[in-house]
Amino acid sequence: MAEIAKRHRWAVELLAPRRGESVLEIGCGHGIATGLVLKAGADVVAVDRSGKMVAACIRRNEGLGRLTAFESDFEELDLGRFDAALAVNVDFVRHEDRGWARAFGKAVTAGGRIVLVLEAPTIRTADRFALNAAASLAGMGFEVDTQLGEGMVAVVGRRR
Repeated sequence: MAEIAKRHRWAVELLAPRRGESVLEIGCGHGIATGLVLKAGADVVAVDRSGKMVAACIRRNEGLGRLTAFESDFEELDLGRFDAALAVNVDFVRHEDRGWARAFGKAVTAGGRIVLVLEAPTIRTADRFALNAAASLAGMGFEVDTQLGEGMVAVVGRRR
């Protein structure tokens, strides 16, 4: 199995999933962060726009815990409520806003948390992502903090 990238480890560390929690992961890709969350004992609903990535996520994490994974645009879904949400290397603010912050606002329960981690090639990219994502989440009722890592930025929020 491939080495786990720092961005995935950091994102899951910041999220601090707990046994029995329900966690929503957007942009699950190959399922690397998904596996770390499952190993912590949380249940995961993983979504990706690519069916190929969803299949890879399912294969990688078979037997690790309760995983539901499917192909879809996150902003169009109503998946219910989650204790926490996570996205790694999904640059929501780079593209036209399709309602991602509003979707997280609906999906994360009061007192729940969200972690968005982006591996940023430049400080300008990190700054743009952090400022815009933090403002969008704050507008949806999250208390937000930003953190810098080695070539990465995280936006961490807790739902009021």
